[in-house]
Amino acid sequence: MEYMSTEIRSAREAMTIFKILGIEDITTDRQRKNGTQVFELPIKQMYGPSGQKNLRFATYKTGYVRNVTESNSSSYQINRTKRQPAGVDGYHFEHIERILIDSWEERLIYLAKFVIKNYYKKPTYLISDYTMDTIESQYRQANELRNHKHRDALPFEDDIKVIINGHRYNLS
Repeated sequence: MEYMSTEIRSAREAMTIFKILGIEDITTDRQRKNGTQVFELPIKQMYGPSGQKNLRFATYKTGYVRNVTESNSSSYQINRTKRQPAGVDGYHFEHIERILIDSWEERLIYLAKFVIKNYYKKPTYLISDYTMDTIESQYRQANELRNHKHRDALPFEDDIKVIINGHRYNLS
């Protein structure tokens, strides 16, 4: 299933995608000061009828990207991994090492791609009517801006196609 025809190439594009999808930056002042940025998706993780928590992800200046949803017993890393053979870095057994992402912009791009691939591409997640209306509204607004060559138009020229729950949306 195709979910995007354009690669996300910049932090600005990632933030535009977040805005269109209703993903909010909920970073506190303290987190921002420490180089952490937290985003909340408009998708709830279900832990029984009364245990619904919005999915949250954070990027850290140390290079990690993590799922920090409140209901998790602990945050977990979503960075790519690589296998290290025994004898590397003093380990006596084969182990898996996380690949850190040094650049703030690259962490944001990685998170945007991860979220789209794992939460918006899969038809198992239901998206609220509010989110669907917002996507359609943002699409119309972006089209108007592009047609008028407005200086605040979307920062990319290629069409973006998003398929959500079997419905195709062209964000161009």
